[in-house]
Amino acid sequence: MYTSNSGSAPDVVGAVTERTTDGAVRRGGIGHRALIAVLVLGFLPPMIGLAVPSAPGVAQERSSSEVQDELEATEQQRRGLSSELGAVRGELSRAEEDLAAVGARLEDARSRLTAAEGQVTLAEMGLADAEEARDAAERAHEAATVLLAEAEEELTEQEVLLSSHLVHTFKFGSSGAQAGAMALEILRRAEDPNAFAVGMKQLETVVDVQDATVKGVFELRTAREQRARDAAIAQGEALQAEALAVATLRTVEQLREEAAAVAEEVAEAERVQRAMVADLRTSESETASMLARVQPRQAALQTELTRAREAEEAARREAERRAAEEAAAKAAAEEAARAAATSGNSGRSRSASSTPGGGRLSTPGAAGGPSVSGIVCPVQGAVAGRDFSNDWGYPRSGGRYHQGNDIFAGTGTPVVAVADGTVVRWNPPSAPTGLGGITVTYRIGDGSEWYNAHLDTVAEGIEPGVSVARGQTIGTVGNTGNARTTPPHLHLGRRHGGMWVNPWPTISPVCR
Repeated sequence: MYTSNSGSAPDVVGAVTERTTDGAVRRGGIGHRALIAVLVLGFLPPMIGLAVPSAPGVAQERSSSEVQDELEATEQQRRGLSSELGAVRGELSRAEEDLAAVGARLEDARSRLTAAEGQVTLAEMGLADAEEARDAAERAHEAATVLLAEAEEELTEQEVLLSSHLVHTFKFGSSGAQAGAMALEILRRAEDPNAFAVGMKQLETVVDVQDATVKGVFELRTAREQRARDAAIAQGEALQAEALAVATLRTVEQLREEAAAVAEEVAEAERVQRAMVADLRTSESETASMLARVQPRQAALQTELTRAREAEEAARREAERRAAEEAAAKAAAEEAARAAATSGNSGRSRSASSTPGGGRLSTPGAAGGPSVSGIVCPVQGAVAGRDFSNDWGYPRSGGRYHQGNDIFAGTGTPVVAVADGTVVRWNPPSAPTGLGGITVTYRIGDGSEWYNAHLDTVAEGIEPGVSVARGQTIGTVGNTGNARTTPPHLHLGRRHGGMWVNPWPTISPVCR
C-alpha cells in the first residue's frame, strides 16, 4: 500500500525547478522517471487508501474514522502534488517562451549578419577601385603639372629670344619701325652698293626670324594656357577622387562596425540559447521536442519583430528622404560652382558628389519611382531591414555607385516577378555578362522595367516575349557575373521613365 508522506513530495518537486538570473529554468537532478512519478502520483485516485492487502490468515479492520483520515491525507497530498506539478508546468512554459524569443532574435540576427557581411564585401570592392582611381588621378595631375612647367620654361626662352631680336631691330630704326622705314635707314647709312646689299640681307633675316619668334611666342602662350587648364582640371579630378575614396572608406568602416556588432549579437544569442537548452534538456530527444514546441511561438515573435522593424524603417526612410533632398540641393550648388569655374571644359571632369553620410552618393532616382499597388516581394522569404537595406548610392567596383538594391539569400532561393509583366531581355546561363551574369528583365503594367541580376538559374520557359504572372518564379538567387566573390544575392534594379530609380521605397513595404 502506498503510504503518504506529506513532507517528501513537495521537496522532490521543489528540487525540479529553479529560475536563474537570466530567466531560464534550471531543472536540477530530475529526469523522465521523476516527471513520470510526479504525473502518476498527482493523479492517483483518492480512494487508493481503501484497498489494503492483508497478510494471509490475519484479519485487519479499520474504523471509519481511520479510513476518513487516510482519505483526507491522500487528498491533501494529491492537491499538493497537483499544485507542484502546475508550478513545474508553468515554469517550463515560461522557459519555453523565453527560448522562443531568443530563437527569434537569433534567426533575425543571423540573417542581418549575412546581409551586413555582403555589404562589406561589395563596399570593399568599391573602395579598392576608388583608391586606384585616386592614385591614377594624382598621377595625371603630376604629369599635367610637369607639362605646364615645361611649357612655361620654353615660353620664357622664346620671350628672351624675341627681346634680343627687338634689340637688334632697334639698330635699324626706332621702336615700332616698319620694314620700309628700316630699309631707308640702311640706304642712308650705306657707303656703297655692296654695304647696302649686306644691310638689306641682314634686315630680311632679322624680320623673318623675328616674325617666326613672335608667332612661336603666341603659340606657346596658347599652349601654356591650355596646359594650365588641363592641370587645374587634373587637380580637381584628383581632389574629387580623393574625396570619394575617403567617403568610401568611411562607408566601409561603418559597415564593418555594423557587421561586427551584429556578429557579437549572434554570438551572444547563441550563448544564451545554449545555456537555456542546457538548463531545460534531459536528453537529446527532449531537446528536439522542446525546440519543436517553441517553433510556432518563435515564428509569431519573428513576425512581431518584423512589424516593429517596418515602423523603424519607415521612420528611417523619411529621414533618408529628407537627407537626400538636402544633399541633392547641395550637390547641385557645388556642380554649378564647378561648371562656372571650368567653363568650356566640363566634359573633362566627373560630377559625382558624396553626401555627408559618407560613401552614399546623391544621385538622380534616389527617392524611387511611382508606387505600384499589389506587388509582391521579389525574393521568396526576404525581409526588408534584415536581408537587405536601402543601399542605393553605395560605392561599387569600377568607380560606380549602386543603382538598385542587393537582396541577400541562399543560393537557389526563388526569385519571383513583383507583378504581371512581359520578359523583354535576358542573359541565359549560356550567355552571361561580365557584370550582371545571368539576368532577366521584365516590364510591368506601369511601363517600368525590373532588372534581376547575378541569378544562379533561369526558370524553365522564361525568355524574351514570354508573359510572367505576379509571384511567378523567374529564376533563383546566385552570384554570377562580377558577384562571384560575394555572398549570393539578387541585384534588383528598376528603370522608370528612361532612368534607374531606387526600388527600396516600392518593395520594402511588401518584404516582411
